[in-house]
Amino acid sequence: MVKASDIVALMERYLSEKKLDHLEALYLWSRGITPVTIAPVLRNKYASDVAYSNVVNDISQLKITSYNDNTEDTREPINMAIDDVFRTKCVDIFLDQIRESYKVVNEEGKMLLLALTRSGLFTKGDINLDELKLAYRSLFKEIPSDYSLNATLRHLEKIGLLHMERETYRAGIIRIPPYVYAILLEIEAKLPIVEFSEPKT
Repeated sequence: MVKASDIVALMERYLSEKKLDHLEALYLWSRGITPVTIAPVLRNKYASDVAYSNVVNDISQLKITSYNDNTEDTREPINMAIDDVFRTKCVDIFLDQIRESYKVVNEEGKMLLLALTRSGLFTKGDINLDELKLAYRSLFKEIPSDYSLNATLRHLEKIGLLHMERETYRAGIIRIPPYVYAILLEIEAKLPIVEFSEPKT
């Protein structure tokens, strides 16, 4: 069985080697996100095709078979051990990365973020694409094409503000990483001011 200290050592190695893509791969895996989603997210954000497979190899060498397993020494679930290290050592790095990337967010991204934040969907965690379209229409009186919407979501995913599920049974679900909420006010402060109205029935 793996020890919590082994997990800490692995994540600290990723940090020292500045492998943020590996840290994010491990974090997503620990939250139950499937490889079908993780690999494209990393490819979009880091242009990386090796991070997830490297992480899988590393956790296999630690004899980890599931994020629900318990560590040998602290007896806490592995996903909680990963989350503890991520919150204390990694979150600020990822938030700074988002802040820097957010400087070049495009206008379509701002409009989509405005619909997400003003409707309250952003803080929901898991967002249904149909709910997003309804919120967008309520604010802007129109719905972007599926192509435009997908391109904008990929743009926001590259910045690190969300990720899109690729698993077939969860297609159409958008997820917000929990740590992003720490800078929600910063995000909202840089969005245009638009009056929100309820959709007509």
